[in-house]
Amino acid sequence: MATAESNDKQQESGSSHRRLLIGIVIAVMVVGILVVALDWKQARQVLITANWALLVPALLASGLSYLLLNIAFALVTRSWGIELGVWRLIEIGFVSTVLNHLVTAGGAPGYTVRVLHMRRPGISTKQILAVSLFHIYLSLLALMAMLPVAMVYLLLNSSLSPGATASLGAVAVGMVIALGVAGALVFSDALRTRLLGLAERLWYKVTHRDVSESLESFGDTMAEGVSVFRSRPRRFALIMGLIVADWASSMGALWLCFAALGTSLSPGVLLSGYTLGITAGLASMVPGGLGVQEGSMAGIYHLLGIPLHQSVLAAVLFRVVYYFIPYLISLIFHWHLLRQMGQADRAPDDKEAS
Repeated sequence: MATAESNDKQQESGSSHRRLLIGIVIAVMVVGILVVALDWKQARQVLITANWALLVPALLASGLSYLLLNIAFALVTRSWGIELGVWRLIEIGFVSTVLNHLVTAGGAPGYTVRVLHMRRPGISTKQILAVSLFHIYLSLLALMAMLPVAMVYLLLNSSLSPGATASLGAVAVGMVIALGVAGALVFSDALRTRLLGLAERLWYKVTHRDVSESLESFGDTMAEGVSVFRSRPRRFALIMGLIVADWASSMGALWLCFAALGTSLSPGVLLSGYTLGITAGLASMVPGGLGVQEGSMAGIYHLLGIPLHQSVLAAVLFRVVYYFIPYLISLIFHWHLLRQMGQADRAPDDKEAS
């Protein structure tokens, strides 16, 4: 009797999770259609203009980028003791990453999808969020490492006013300091404790709000991640290598988008426009950085000598290749994951019937 009641509760919980995920998928479709519609006129123009022979390699580079990032996610997850299948984790990572690219809201939509797909007996929501936080932190750390290089290259190779040069130089110095702080938050337990304590006191003085619980949770996540990877340094090196290769593949996709429009970029120019444009898009909190990312990229590339019209077209083509098409593909993966969830929910009933 107790077993039957437990199965009923499990089935009811699974059904509610499935309904929530279906709702999220529908919302993703609606938002995706709106985002595509807003940019469709430019996207259509650039697709007509582009050399299609180079778009296939650009799509492959985009696919490789997503694959590498989510293999890293799967490795981080399994290192944390969450023993789900690697391919399933890659699928979950892919749909949640595309969702976060589409709806920039601090990662909340994508992480909700991860929790709903990954929850199992013995796997808590806190574990899943901790894994996601640690993974995205490592990815952003790699992006932050590129920012000072991109800024210095821009300073040395563009014609900026003295005021703009001084401002950008100050920002570059600030980014180097921020990179050091971000690295300390991961690798130094003692310094992490001091920095988080300082952040808590400063935040309270400015806002009069207590964020000690959130900062403590963040600190615990970093400490747990560091302890896991200190015992497995090769695994950590592999994960960081995958994350760096993910960013490189994404940049390769952008280089191919420029090439498809007849412009070849040097590595320094490519790195500067890509890094600063992506950062501006992430910081904007606009869905997918729509408009902000393209405008920032085009502006940086124009400062570095690339014609503005060509830069805008390439940035729009990159959005099509790296955001729009993966979004359409992710809907297939959403359907596959929902189908697997339905089969898992029916399994207890099948066992009981047999």
